[in-house]
Amino acid sequence: MWDLVKQGVSCSRIFSTTTVTSNSSNGEIPSDLLMAKKAMSVPDRTQGVYQDLVIPVTNFHYEDKGLMALAGDVFDVPIRKDIVHRVVRWQLAKRQQGTHSTKTISEVSGTGRKPHPQKGTGRARQGSLRSPHMRGGSTMHGPKPRSHAFKLNKKVRRLGLKIALSARAAEGKLVIFDDLSVPTHKTKNIVNWVNGLDDSKKLLLVDDGAINEKLKLATQNIHYVNVLPTIGLNVYSILQHDTLVMSRAAVNRIVERMHTPINR
Repeated sequence: MWDLVKQGVSCSRIFSTTTVTSNSSNGEIPSDLLMAKKAMSVPDRTQGVYQDLVIPVTNFHYEDKGLMALAGDVFDVPIRKDIVHRVVRWQLAKRQQGTHSTKTISEVSGTGRKPHPQKGTGRARQGSLRSPHMRGGSTMHGPKPRSHAFKLNKKVRRLGLKIALSARAAEGKLVIFDDLSVPTHKTKNIVNWVNGLDDSKKLLLVDDGAINEKLKLATQNIHYVNVLPTIGLNVYSILQHDTLVMSRAAVNRIVERMHTPINR
């Protein structure tokens, strides 16, 4: 019985192919079958379900800096496009300014007199020159300044970031550096390093804490290289860049953040 459970056989298959026998007169189901059913109905959420990834560590000079193990529950989760789509929509809606505005009849500039008498002219009844159907009049039910943000659960936002990181790792577009410090602020050094990469058109450098001033100066004039701290790492920025470069400290900080319990 437990061999079938360990092999991942569904609970329905176990109970459809197993004859339930009991020595007792009341016909109770044996305890081992009940334990098997309980084990198959409750998903396993213990640590170590995912396989950790091992990625080589390098630097801007392509030197070998050893290996680093990446947590599987952060960098090797199943890819779900629906979750990524929800998180990106939430990000774009949250940063939308929402400053669009149209004028109502009370805000349009114009006179308040009646255009012509109510009766006797043979024309249609009119009450104001600022009405929506008048030239230069108001707009009915037009947009007003508002927030476009909507609520998205924290666990969904966290899962979206895990999926984005896992996608880059699965594509081989995740590069781990020992650190992102550069000896000089010259832009040509970063350009030469980027030219040495294969199939990389846009890069995102992620470092822990404050960004190194020399690195900031070296990349500020390169439109295809951007730098972010770990606190600003997000799904939309990862998707905009085809290669993700992270320092050891940044990886450790992200894993720590993903393992922190969500405050309710």
